[in-house]
Amino acid sequence: MGVLWSRRALVTFFAAFAVAACDVNVSNGEFNVGLASGRATDEWTREYAIAAGGRLTVKNVNGTITLESAGAGGKTRVRAERIARATSDESAKELLQKITIDESVMPDVVRLETRAPSGWRSGQHEVKYFVAVPPGVMVEARTTNGGVTMVGLANEVDVSTVNGGIKGERLSGPVQARTTNGGVHVRMDGMTRDGVRLSTVNGGVSLELPGNARADISAHATNGGIHTDNLDLTVRDQSHRRLDATLNGGGGHVELSATNGGIRLSGR
Repeated sequence: MGVLWSRRALVTFFAAFAVAACDVNVSNGEFNVGLASGRATDEWTREYAIAAGGRLTVKNVNGTITLESAGAGGKTRVRAERIARATSDESAKELLQKITIDESVMPDVVRLETRAPSGWRSGQHEVKYFVAVPPGVMVEARTTNGGVTMVGLANEVDVSTVNGGIKGERLSGPVQARTTNGGVHVRMDGMTRDGVRLSTVNGGVSLELPGNARADISAHATNGGIHTDNLDLTVRDQSHRRLDATLNGGGGHVELSATNGGIRLSGR
């Protein structure tokens, strides 16, 4: 009996140790790994003269992406904070050298993609991108574990994540934003004919429009309600989970979708 209890105690001890030694969390779009105390960081910076009408693509795995305006006539600027965690500082420094960012640079297209070794023996990594783009450059941003933030952009943007939320402030260009686990919250300062498309599976969607925006609106919530506020809508079809309407006679297409969560559409 004593041997049996000793084995049980050992199993309990090592299970608790394993949980404490590898605590992985994704919260508010931040990817955090409590693997060990070893840590190393550095910064990777670039500038690109992308032609008007060109495209920037950023593909990440673990970490956030922040997009903002660089102002008219400026270059596209990218700053990436690379973070490595391992069982010791030396191991983290060794891992940091293996975290690379692949570049494909052409006059009208720039593609960036995070590359890092996989497997628990390699520790954990995170890359945070901070991107400033001038007007006229289309931006495509993808990450798996992390959130996406957009501020002050008139650009066409297409962003997505799997585990993380998406936020947009003071946007005025065409916007596509989608996530699986997280909310999508966007405030527009203007609308284009190409419109806004926001979707999530597990989370809510909110969109704020200027009161004078012209839009054709389609919203659908599978397990959640749809709420509107401070908008003079002409409703064509409406139920608790579906809305088909126009705003100020119609215009840019607005498509909102949530599977497990509600939708809020408001004006100002």
